[in-house]
Amino acid sequence: MQILDFSPDNLAIVLSNSYTSASLIKTKTHFQYFTEYLGEEGLNAKTILIEESYVSKDYLHDYASYYALCFENYPKVCKRVHFFKNKFDYHYFQNVVIGSHIENESFWDAYLGFIVVKPIPTTTIGYTVLKTYENGNDFDSRNFWGLRQYCIHIFGNEVKINSLAFQEQDSVLAACATTAIWTMLNKASVDFYTTLKSPNQITKDADSVSPGGGRLFPNKGLNLLQICHAILNSGLVSEIKQPDYHITNEDGQIIESFISNTYLKKILNAYSGIGIPIILVAQVPYEGDYGLHAIVVSGYKQSSPVHIAPQDKISFLSENIEKIYAHDDQWGPFVRIDFGKDIDLITPWTVSDTECAPSRLIQIVVPVYPKIRISYEDIEVIVLGLDTILTLFFDGNIIADLIWDIKIDYSENFKKHLIDSSLDVNEKFDHVSKSLPKYLWIASCYIAEFKIIEFVFDATDVNNGMIGNSIVCYLADDFKMILSEFLMTNSELLQSLVKHKAKIDYYKFFMERLK
Repeated sequence: MQILDFSPDNLAIVLSNSYTSASLIKTKTHFQYFTEYLGEEGLNAKTILIEESYVSKDYLHDYASYYALCFENYPKVCKRVHFFKNKFDYHYFQNVVIGSHIENESFWDAYLGFIVVKPIPTTTIGYTVLKTYENGNDFDSRNFWGLRQYCIHIFGNEVKINSLAFQEQDSVLAACATTAIWTMLNKASVDFYTTLKSPNQITKDADSVSPGGGRLFPNKGLNLLQICHAILNSGLVSEIKQPDYHITNEDGQIIESFISNTYLKKILNAYSGIGIPIILVAQVPYEGDYGLHAIVVSGYKQSSPVHIAPQDKISFLSENIEKIYAHDDQWGPFVRIDFGKDIDLITPWTVSDTECAPSRLIQIVVPVYPKIRISYEDIEVIVLGLDTILTLFFDGNIIADLIWDIKIDYSENFKKHLIDSSLDVNEKFDHVSKSLPKYLWIASCYIAEFKIIEFVFDATDVNNGMIGNSIVCYLADDFKMILSEFLMTNSELLQSLVKHKAKIDYYKFFMERLK
């Protein structure tokens, strides 16, 4: 064990090994990122503790399948580097570990996490768990919804951290897509449906050969089909979101297609409720050109609903997402990504590029539990009709626009939300005592910052049927009665606004649940 003051030079030293010098570490993008993330402007680390001869299960899988068979005698043990935001020396730490120091319990509050350093050339950053910046579920704060709790054992002491594991891609056993899947599974595997596997196992799950037909190892990357195979073999299924923004030439022919920032925000907002990190496949600027790269989103910062004048088109709360946070295996965990114009994303790749070329999104891979059969798009179609109906009902008598928030959630979370709401006691009990499917789609309608109504749908049903489950109305009873009468009086016209095969059943559902 060794204890050092935190500094860029010491960070480079502890991230190095016998195959990778400290000077080489300083040239890596990871070093640049960790220096800032752990520095004074970030987590403000003060002390580094080095744990030698650490056995990493993830690295052991990779070691047994590849490195043990190399002629070079690569070690099978790593070192684990811990970070603290307080200063201490060897004797102080010794007393803390054996429990003889009076400040033993509060000492661990200063713990910031660890980085495992692998004993291989260049790609030294292994299993990493670090604290996030300030996190909260409220509007206007960073919301890291893709986290889980890690129990970290340090010399007989247990420390718990809410985070999401990170590691650098190993170009031998795992390219960026494999590492992205591994990161996502770190959270998804908390549920009993899903199995957390090593990068080596994930790559094997993807296929028996590479996309070009050659051998799988050393791995050069996975295509979209292989990504989906690997996710399926881990116990999840994938929803693939295709480009909605097309660039055409003078003849009107499509020459390039991307996913717009508006659509990206909708999808991230919609699926954040179940907490599974979402994989983005993007074009990033690299050495004067573009390359495909996979990253994993686990959080965003979203401002609260605000007063906006009524609009001709439907408004979504997802538009209030200001920035997102992603694990980029070539930079680090919780990398900030800002939004440019239309399809442009400002990533670390953009900032490091000499011409500041933007990154652009090609596809979104949304891993979901198999029981979730209804997609965001299935619900948005219904909400478009609801927005038109409510707009006609208010008939210009509101000074703020209707804003919609469409999100999937667990039914137990929905019930907790209702218990904390302003609903009448009897109405609360009616809703929370009702048997519900595990997963729900909830379409909430706001006027400025005031939530007026929630439409609840069964996320486990079939999209051709009427999947409406319940309606929660926060308006006064007399107002609900007026709305119900409006629906009944204008049923022939309003029913046609519901663009669905089961529109008659949906309209009956709306009228009956609002009585």
